[in-house]
Amino acid sequence: MADQREDVLNYIKYNGPVLPIQIAKHVNTNTLFASAILSELVARKILKITHAAIGGSPLYYLPGQEEQMDVKLSVSLHGKEKEAYNLLKDKKVLREVEMEPWQRVAVKSLTDFSIRLNVTIDNNNEFFWKHHLVSDEEAKIIIGNIMGNLFRQEEESVEIFDPKEILNQDVEENIVSNDAERKEVQTQLINDDMKKQISQEIREQILQEVKQKENLEVKKKEIKKEAKAEGVFYNKIMEFMKKQGVEVLKEEVIKKDKELDFLVNLNSGFGKLKYLVKAKNKPLVNEADVSIAFSEGQLRKMPVVLLTNGKVNKKAFLLVEQKMQGQLIIKEI
Repeated sequence: MADQREDVLNYIKYNGPVLPIQIAKHVNTNTLFASAILSELVARKILKITHAAIGGSPLYYLPGQEEQMDVKLSVSLHGKEKEAYNLLKDKKVLREVEMEPWQRVAVKSLTDFSIRLNVTIDNNNEFFWKHHLVSDEEAKIIIGNIMGNLFRQEEESVEIFDPKEILNQDVEENIVSNDAERKEVQTQLINDDMKKQISQEIREQILQEVKQKENLEVKKKEIKKEAKAEGVFYNKIMEFMKKQGVEVLKEEVIKKDKELDFLVNLNSGFGKLKYLVKAKNKPLVNEADVSIAFSEGQLRKMPVVLLTNGKVNKKAFLLVEQKMQGQLIIKEI
């Protein structure tokens, strides 16, 4: 297994960002095991993984290969996202309040290519988006030119930092990025007529809102953890996994006796591989169920096994075969 990992890393080093199917061909295995190897390297922070996908699969790459990733992944963009990407790459830095609504939405979705900056000058805050290959130093110069006479200070006085630092809170990225309403409030506050009104009081108010949202998420997770896993379906799943020699590391009740999540180790020729097992107790599993399971696996950066005691429709099987690239398998029990 160690030799396989080293072989994979050397391949990526000389060939640049890859898809799981490329690694599968290189080490003469299937895409399922190739994805497991890549996911493990991502978990160990040796490799990086893209949010966007090519043909249903993300790209895996080494730190320092961001420019190669940009070239390969940008080809898969279409429509408004492609337009926003071209605009951002051409301008390098965009001022959020000057962007059209569709541009804001599109740029926010370009997670692999865009970085949101909070710039403060003279206690005034502005949000900007920069292309991920643009350095902070270059961004400072461009922002200085964009702002013109609005900020009459030296470039050295421009401070760029992550929005999370304003809030002094380690908020999960998904909570911050998805809280569109709070972002819109911030944007409305930061306009030319209200710049002088930005104060610590507003920051504290935003902090309280984020803390309340974060506490709510924590409570929800605690409630799920406290729910006792039991019932006919749970017993059936546990019996099945025991027969298969599956090592259960963690279990979580999503919906009592209807939907369960397990973090497991599967024995293979490559050693123990970590998987997310999603068990669904429903008569018919459709393509929506498959897509949700796949997305959760991508979010957790690990392959998925979808277990069900019902039937799986043809569209769901077709979706797995054509789009999941070995990163999700379905098992009817």
